[in-house]
Amino acid sequence: MLRFSAMICNPTAEKKEIRRKMQQLRGEIPQEEKAALDKAMQERLFASELYRQAEVLLIFLSVGDEPDTYGILKRAQKDGKITAVPKCLAEHQMLFYVIRSTEDCTAGKYNIPEPKAHCPEADLTQGRILCLVPGLAFDKKGARLGYGGGYYDRFLEKHPHICAVGYCAERFVIEDVPEEETDQRLWGLVTENLVEVRNGQ
Repeated sequence: MLRFSAMICNPTAEKKEIRRKMQQLRGEIPQEEKAALDKAMQERLFASELYRQAEVLLIFLSVGDEPDTYGILKRAQKDGKITAVPKCLAEHQMLFYVIRSTEDCTAGKYNIPEPKAHCPEADLTQGRILCLVPGLAFDKKGARLGYGGGYYDRFLEKHPHICAVGYCAERFVIEDVPEEETDQRLWGLVTENLVEVRNGQ
């Protein structure tokens, strides 16, 4: 598990430095190794009770060097789960919309694939809901270092009942992620080596 110096007392500045290091680390992974990691992470997820019990899957559509999620999307749809992806709105808000395939998506804000206008908003009031959350670093206490927009923090604050877990390779699990008042802790983690979920927040 990676450790970072706590010399920086300002959480925002410390986040910026860790974010830079994690982006560099992510970019240094050879494609062949990344493909193997993606496969191992997906297999670990699919074998878990967490995935099997989920009726609704809220999933980010990976871009660039993020962990691949398209294989998860296809498998979840094959398994009969409701799948929904996020759309970034004004004031750094975010909603999830149901899709039946990637053809229901188009390039949106930050050039991230997002649901087209005809997709219905996901019903988040019922069913077992699992949300896979992206990020640059996580720790085992549920803290997460995202990309700085605060979209997931605002979304999860409004939906504390949703089982939200970080989805990353083990090398991006660090000792301590610096936290600020607005940060929302996750329920757990999924990596290529483990599925770890606490009983709620």
